[in-house]
Order: sequence, then C-alpha cells, then structure tokens
Amino acid sequence: MITKSLIVDCSGRTILSLFDYTGNWSAPYLEAGANVVQIDLKHGIDVMELSAAWLMENVMDKFGTVDGILAAPPCTDFAASGAQYWKVKDADGRTEKSLELVRQVLRCVDFCKPDWWALENPVGRLHKLLPELGKPWYFEPWWYGDPWTKKTALYGHFNRALPRNEVTPQRVCSQGSWVQKLGGKSERTKELRSATPCGFARAFFLANCWQERKQ
Repeated sequence: MITKSLIVDCSGRTILSLFDYTGNWSAPYLEAGANVVQIDLKHGIDVMELSAAWLMENVMDKFGTVDGILAAPPCTDFAASGAQYWKVKDADGRTEKSLELVRQVLRCVDFCKPDWWALENPVGRLHKLLPELGKPWYFEPWWYGDPWTKKTALYGHFNRALPRNEVTPQRVCSQGSWVQKLGGKSERTKELRSATPCGFARAFFLANCWQERKQ
C-alpha cells in the first residue's frame, strides 16, 4: 500500500519534465519541494528548441544538477492501436518527425546526465524503431490505485520497484477501460487519453526520490 501521509522532502532537487502539459507526472515532485521545469509546446516551449545553451541558462545555472528527467512524447505514430496507419505515416514523414522528438529526449538525457530518467509511451513499436531505448517495462494503472486498464511502457534508467496499491479495474464498456471510450481527434480528447494516472505518478515518485545527489 502507498502511505499517503508519507512526507518526502525533495527541496534542492531538480526535475526536467518534457512534454508535460497536465503536470500529473511531475506533480508529486513539485509538492515535495523539488524544482520542476515543466516543458510543453502548449505552455509556450517547444522541446525541439531545447539546446545545451538553453538548458544551461534556464536549468543548470539556476538549479545546478538535474536529478531526474520525465518524458511523455506524443505516441500517435507508435501506438499499436494505430498500426493500420503505420505504413502511410512512414511514407509521409510523420513517423520520422515523431522519432526526432524521442531522440531529443535522449539528447537531453545525455547532456544533463540525471541520476534517473523515464520515457513513457503506449504499447507499440517505439522500441523496434529506436533499439537504443532498450526493452520496455510495462505497468497498468490499476496496480497503483487508478481503477482502469491501460498497459503502458516505460523506457529508461529508473527504479522499477514501485510500491503497489492494487485495486479492481472498472469495466465501463465492451473494451473495458473508460479510456477506450474516448474517440475523436479533439485536443481535449487527446489530453485525456495521454494524461499520466495520478496513482502511478505518486508510486513512481516514491520509488525514484531517494537517491543521493551526485557530488
């Protein structure tokens, strides 16, 4: 069980959170006093515009060491649920454009050299297109208190021993999860589908907040 009353002091630590519109994944770090640098195009900063100079001026010169990096790049061109469109997207350049976003995350990791980093994406083909990411580790929201199913992959270097708080997933349609009922292409629908489950975010935080700062 996750102990909600557990108080963790992360003051002095710095988290770089990429493609972070909702702030769900980085919220526990912010609440614990960490410096959270939240980057998203909808907040006025394009991840592709991040450079070594930008990171030095806006992150490292201000806060020092980057302790962790969270990243949730767009998944539309990688998710198995859209496999029927892969061939067309490969041909018209959309796949390559999306892969460059993931490569940008890896550039940030290489430059900042955090103690840990994690990149989230749905079940799909990302690890086949970029083998350097390594094998994915999968989780379900209901393992951490969010009562629905949505098998999701995490790549990176991080502590995978997340404290569980298992609940019974609610079946709300023939496919099961409420996420499966979200059709359409509106921005609001996309935001709801891609939002990080809060229970998972808390569990990930508890498993990845104890490392000693690099000297």
